[in-house]
Amino acid sequence: MERKWFWRVVFFGFFGIFSVIYLLPTFVDEAKLPKWFNSYFNKKVLRGLDLAGGVHLEYAIDTDIIIEDQLDGWGVDIKTRLMEEYGEKDKDISANFKVEVRGNRLEITFLKAVDTKKLDKAIGGYLEYDSRRLVHTGVKDKTYYYIMDSRFASNMEAKALSRAVETIRDRVDEFGVASPEIYKKDDMVVVELPGLDKRSQDRIKRIIERSAHLEFKMVDSGPKSTYMAQVGRYLRDKYKITNQGTVKTGPYKGVMIQRDSYKARSEAVVQKTWYIEMDVPTRSLPQDQTIAFKTAREKLENLFRKELPAAGIMLPLDREIGFERDRKTNPQGVHTSQKILRAMLLFKSTKVTGEYIINAQVGYDRQSRPVVNATFNRTGGRYFAEMTGAHKGWKMAIKLDNWVASAPVIQDEIHENVQITVGSFGTAQQVLADVEELVGTLKSGSLPAPLTKEMELNVGPSLGKRAIARGQLALGIGAFLVILFMLMWYKLSGFIAVAALLLNVVFLMAIMAAFEARLTLPGMAGIVLTIGMAVDANVIIFERIREELRLGKNPRAAIDSGYSRAFWAIMDGQITTAIAGVVLYEFGTGPIKGFAVTLIIGIITSIVTGVFFTRVIFDYITSRKHKVESLSI
Repeated sequence: MERKWFWRVVFFGFFGIFSVIYLLPTFVDEAKLPKWFNSYFNKKVLRGLDLAGGVHLEYAIDTDIIIEDQLDGWGVDIKTRLMEEYGEKDKDISANFKVEVRGNRLEITFLKAVDTKKLDKAIGGYLEYDSRRLVHTGVKDKTYYYIMDSRFASNMEAKALSRAVETIRDRVDEFGVASPEIYKKDDMVVVELPGLDKRSQDRIKRIIERSAHLEFKMVDSGPKSTYMAQVGRYLRDKYKITNQGTVKTGPYKGVMIQRDSYKARSEAVVQKTWYIEMDVPTRSLPQDQTIAFKTAREKLENLFRKELPAAGIMLPLDREIGFERDRKTNPQGVHTSQKILRAMLLFKSTKVTGEYIINAQVGYDRQSRPVVNATFNRTGGRYFAEMTGAHKGWKMAIKLDNWVASAPVIQDEIHENVQITVGSFGTAQQVLADVEELVGTLKSGSLPAPLTKEMELNVGPSLGKRAIARGQLALGIGAFLVILFMLMWYKLSGFIAVAALLLNVVFLMAIMAAFEARLTLPGMAGIVLTIGMAVDANVIIFERIREELRLGKNPRAAIDSGYSRAFWAIMDGQITTAIAGVVLYEFGTGPIKGFAVTLIIGIITSIVTGVFFTRVIFDYITSRKHKVESLSI
């Protein structure tokens, strides 16, 4: 019976030609190809870090901050529940208890008699075994101590690491960096960015490392705000202050103690805010300004963290110091060129964060300055409305990462939409660039905690060129020796195996280009291994055919028996190798995955070309139109 070899030849011919065309962008410069061609065929095999050069980065995520932030949130919830039990819903400070977070520990201190029934109702849900989040570690005097459950903490850290990987990937994609490799490695986040110059590397590193942790916190503007007043008295007594509130002597000479009074349009109560203001030397270059602000901040942080506690002036545990970068204004309210650093007292806990932002875009305020217009989801909008509605006339700090971007006065209750400024200390171009960068990072989401760069490895393009040259040499030598062996040992049938081998490599590279897979040095080793495996399939088939010919069968019958007897032996070997490749891809990282991808694709193409393509050629040779009495094998 005549075999339908013709349509099989058409099939392999079509896909062979198509694969060659598909691979042209990989090997031919885009400028040398027609525009219409580039619009249809624009994918190529990407080069890995070891071939293209670039930067390898490893980041650790600060899990301590994640745990502390979570405990802060639980502390607010437990405090609210206890207030309800004591009937103190409308009070900021309870007369019966205190809820404080100290590092990774939550403490509940009873100021009067201990009421365990009320405590059990408020915190019981956190201690249930099936959904346990807190573990009771002991009682001292009237203070109950709790830490986060270890299983819950481990799960939360794992989720944070996965979220960090996805956030970094979204950020890199948002800013158009081509073919990044981002993955988890133990408790680290690995980022490989091939083919970037130094300037692009610095920019993308800045984008990656920006946590974009956005929080909306109230500035302590109430009548009970005594801490900053104590700070003012301390500076006045130790370093002397002028009538204008400027420190005369000592390390804080020139620092000003300021107090603002303001109220919302619809409110009768006047709020007062104390803050410290420090002049920052004017610098022209952006990096110089950054250094100047950092130096000024370190000086004020020394005051709050060391000098004041040594004098017995302790920062309340539920408060923190926020630092804002700004410019001085003249009596007419117009910004001058003088930079200032402002320190203010903030409430530590907040329900409203950038986690609830679902959209962000560049906009402009009434002074035509670039701002970020952001929109909350329904939950964030509800929290924001509750916070702004309860604090009309107060200042609200919009805190981005470690800086207060701005601190506007709340005039009315605000729901889903908010306007975020990024400071006014830079030029218009710098502010616009910062706004665009912030929009991109908010769209991609904020990191769950700050990143710490543990390792940076730069691979130069010259190393990549040497690696490519040596890899090509190894590939060429390996292919030449295999082809030479097949031609010498199997004669004319060896030519069929060589044709299948070439088609195998073409198919392999075309599939890698379609998926934009990354070719690395291990990947090139995988191609060499694929060549050997493809030839191995042909060797098994040819030896089976030889055995059948020795038994006296004619060429056509020998080919039929040889392929049928060899098929499952080939499949067994290829499937077991594919399983190993899947395991390598699942549990390997970086170059190991590159090798696994090449190996798995190579197994598929080896079966298609080594078994089915060669069978088509033999079917054509032994068809009725070509009466063959013997095979050159």
